[in-house]
Amino acid sequence: MFWKKINWSPLILFLSAIILRFSTTTVAIHGDLIMQAGWGHWIYKHGWFGFYENNQWIYGWPNHPPLISLVYGLGFQLSQWLNTFFVSIGNFIALNRLGASKIPWFYNFVVWFQNSKYVDTPFSWGNLISMKLIVIVADIILAWIIYKIVKSKTSQKIALLITAVYLFSPFTWYESAIWGQNDQLGLIFLIFSFYLLTKDKYSIFSSIALFIIIFLKPTVLIFIPLFLIFSFKDQKRFLGMIYGGLIDIILYFIFVKFTSSNNIVLFSQNLYKQMFIKGELWTWVNTFNFWRFATPYLTDCTNKFLLLSYQVWGYLIYFAFHIYIAKKFKNKDWIDSLKALFIISFAGWMFLVTMHERYLFTAVVIGLILSSWIPKMFKFWLPLSLIFTINMFNGWWTPEIPWLKNILTFGNFMDGPVPKIFAFINLFLFYKMFKLIVCDTLIPYERRHFSRRSRNQT
Repeated sequence: MFWKKINWSPLILFLSAIILRFSTTTVAIHGDLIMQAGWGHWIYKHGWFGFYENNQWIYGWPNHPPLISLVYGLGFQLSQWLNTFFVSIGNFIALNRLGASKIPWFYNFVVWFQNSKYVDTPFSWGNLISMKLIVIVADIILAWIIYKIVKSKTSQKIALLITAVYLFSPFTWYESAIWGQNDQLGLIFLIFSFYLLTKDKYSIFSSIALFIIIFLKPTVLIFIPLFLIFSFKDQKRFLGMIYGGLIDIILYFIFVKFTSSNNIVLFSQNLYKQMFIKGELWTWVNTFNFWRFATPYLTDCTNKFLLLSYQVWGYLIYFAFHIYIAKKFKNKDWIDSLKALFIISFAGWMFLVTMHERYLFTAVVIGLILSSWIPKMFKFWLPLSLIFTINMFNGWWTPEIPWLKNILTFGNFMDGPVPKIFAFINLFLFYKMFKLIVCDTLIPYERRHFSRRSRNQT
């Protein structure tokens, strides 16, 4: 029978993870999601054209890139489709006398789906939950990518284990199902971009994938220097990057033409101001990184140490890791790309100023993948993922966990000793994991496996 041919282990694993995420979508609604819903509602009602030129906003001016703003609009479209679907089912059951009185919970659910979460906003539960559903789908796709990567380098058993760790680690479903953030969506295209870069035949598409990421998550800009370093290591990759870059420019011109009445220069200037021009720039923003440990709350990043500002020191350390990677990694295979991505994502989050807590997501996920063939990393990855989860909870305090909040705010509500201790631990974990990755004596799983088999045959 066909069901005997189905590989049930991955199917059960993913279905369980989906149920977990769906069941936690109503736990909380973050203020960020309300603001994003405002942008998505505008796009749903008016379309994409003129979105960034609109000057009347209730919940906040749009400061996210175009593609992710379109995703917010799709969230509203999805909620309308789901609402129509649920109502149609209810009408079908009632009109055909299939026992509507037996399932009052379903009709209560349909009413709840259409009701506003807050009386002072036009957003229904269905609107807000649907926006989370898109992120949950991205979360599951990312888990599938992790499964395929690990399986290709190790075995199905290890791949299932690593994927299960990802799917059920609190930081994943906390960020997607409870918070509703979308770092998973950006990471999918980031991994895809660097994977294509290692395939000379398809390297032209790596630049296009990178272009998509920038329009989804501008935080990916910290990986541009690394992308360029790996592109210059091979002539075919370099040419592919150039051709892909030309295609990106054409796509950008087309995008501006169909979304704005402004010319490309004025549109780009306005978009830059809305996305990147901020007010005060502090060394850390609720982030358990080096600056949280080294500087007090609301420290201006333009303050100087040894004639250079903290911001400049952050850039110097960040680019120093790029120099090391350029010399250390030849990027001849997929493993080098993942190692370099981990180092840059972790180092950038640790030493650059004005980092947010969520920006560590890339390092945590890729660190888990690397742990599949560098087993010693896993004992450092576990506390890293736990502290990352606590860092996301810190400041939002949702769901309510009074004892944990009391510990994190002990001594000083905004700048107590406990977050600084966690920041120091993160710095230690970065050192240990960096050392494991770059150590010449470490051999990835599959090479170790084949060398052992060769010795046995000899």
